Amino acid sequence: MSLKRAHTHGSFTTEDENISKRHRTTSPSPSDLIKPIPVRFLIMSDTHDRHDEILQSTPQCDVLLHCGDFTEDGSPEAIKQALDAFSKIEAELKLFIAGNHEISLDRDYYLSQGGTEEVHLKARALTAPPGIRFLEEGTHEFTLKSGAYFKIFVSPWTPQYGSSAFQYPTSRDRFNGPEITPPWAQNVGTESSIIPEGVDIVMTHGPPQYILDRTDGSSAGCEHLRRAIARVRPRLHCFGHVHTGYGAQKVWYDDRKGSGEGDGMVLPPQEWVGKNQAKRKGYACLGPGVAEAFRKNRNGKGKGTLMINAAIVDGNNKPENMPWLVELDLS
Repeated sequence: MSLKRAHTHGSFTTEDENISKRHRTTSPSPSDLIKPIPVRFLIMSDTHDRHDEILQSTPQCDVLLHCGDFTEDGSPEAIKQALDAFSKIEAELKLFIAGNHEISLDRDYYLSQGGTEEVHLKARALTAPPGIRFLEEGTHEFTLKSGAYFKIFVSPWTPQYGSSAFQYPTSRDRFNGPEITPPWAQNVGTESSIIPEGVDIVMTHGPPQYILDRTDGSSAGCEHLRRAIARVRPRLHCFGHVHTGYGAQKVWYDDRKGSGEGDGMVLPPQEWVGKNQAKRKGYACLGPGVAEAFRKNRNGKGKGTLMINAAIVDGNNKPENMPWLVELDLS
């Protein structure tokens, strides 16, 4: 074994040590070594009692996400009919939240409008038919039979517009801690309503401000929700509520320049949706290149968020939009 004088400190190194140094590489992180598990999510919102038409053709999926407003009048009878119908979709996991139309599920609002405690409790009891997981506001964790794991935050609450259920004044921030809330707003965040770091998916009934939220020429999204999404940077944020905002948009983050809102969000144009093709297939999906980039963004949380407005009923209150089929690599 030969010895060579090193160029520093007059010490000696062996030839084998030099070879070892030349071939040394950075070890992969533990998450890189875990084989990803592809999971197909079928996403819809604002079906408004039109489940019979929607369920005529639904693609195979692992998880169904429904972002609320599955009824029109929010009565216990309508809730039962809708959830019983959706329970027949073949999916390992079917996750639902309320929307502003599910009035009998919002106790305070329902009683203020002349409803009774008895009917409210009846409606609540009907949200758990076999195969349906009806989620309250907060963070939930799930592991599929394949071993795929994900953490999801959900909320049915939207900014106040007229008189409806699960609404809050625009001056109140329920999604962030007080250190994030601007001085002009009131922080009302709780342990369950503040969106935590580390969630993979956020499912809300309404959109964040300026993202797939245009209606009558103005923005109907929540700026506090947008601030929370920019802070947490989940891989997927799905919602509905604004029927005219249907579509998909990939949001990137750039802390060096930010957007006009100063939150680091960079908003490229919306993804193109071939509506005729989607109707033939029974679902809408991303283009191949965009879909692949999104699916593989497994360990790079914070690189981007896919925004999906999955409102099935359009601006004319007709079920013209198709649900979205999105695939994520989970571990």
